[in-house]
Amino acid sequence: MENAVQVMPPSSGAMSLKQVADRVNIVHQILETVMKKGTHFGVVPGCGSRMVLLKPGADVLAMTFRLVPQFQITKTDLENGHREFDVTCSMYASDGALLGQGVGSCSTMEKKYRYRKDGDKKVENEDIADVYNTVLKMAKKRAHIDATLTVTGAGDLFTQDLIEDEDEPKKEPVKMPVEKKAEPVEELTVIGVVDDVAEAHSKEDAAKPWTKWGIKISGETYGTFDKTIGEAAKALCGVESVLTWKLDGKYKTATGVKPV
Repeated sequence: MENAVQVMPPSSGAMSLKQVADRVNIVHQILETVMKKGTHFGVVPGCGSRMVLLKPGADVLAMTFRLVPQFQITKTDLENGHREFDVTCSMYASDGALLGQGVGSCSTMEKKYRYRKDGDKKVENEDIADVYNTVLKMAKKRAHIDATLTVTGAGDLFTQDLIEDEDEPKKEPVKMPVEKKAEPVEELTVIGVVDDVAEAHSKEDAAKPWTKWGIKISGETYGTFDKTIGEAAKALCGVESVLTWKLDGKYKTATGVKPV
């Protein structure tokens, strides 16, 4: 199968000094106006101020110079299910000219993939196949960044060592919502004669039959689905009584009734 991009000889030999200067200036301008620290590049703690090019930064440079990457991947199976990927990234110009190459490799034998945490202990990762794809992508990232640095001449500004994993933007730890304790509902009291107790029922074929009692006292009606309270209120019709209730949303719900 033919490659989508064909290698074409450069139309002219070496770039002129102006072309070189222009390219370097573009890289510097991109760094100053577009790239953000922590997203496109970073600094290795304890390793001075040398900036490290991250994958998003390599993508910006590749887009700026219209670079077209092609990857060649070699897979090597190791003992105990481990695997290593070696990747060559060939970077082409939009006219098909090969501009340069970069290499990268990654293996499940690297400690961040080989081991997992078991409490306070570090143990062998028995599910090593779960990281095959992660390791492949990491090898491709390393090769892509290496090729981008080579082709753009940005090696004076950036390196790629020691911080490959930092190209994944840092995510703030997820803060679980704190469950708010329900505020206690104030229970109120009304004293008066129980004027009437009305009943309302669900339909006969209801899946969950219910009965609601409406207790009218001192001109106000208080509802309840509690049979004990409803029957007690019926027995107290015409009798001065004490009814306790609470506001349940917009409804006044009876919580108890007894004679004065």
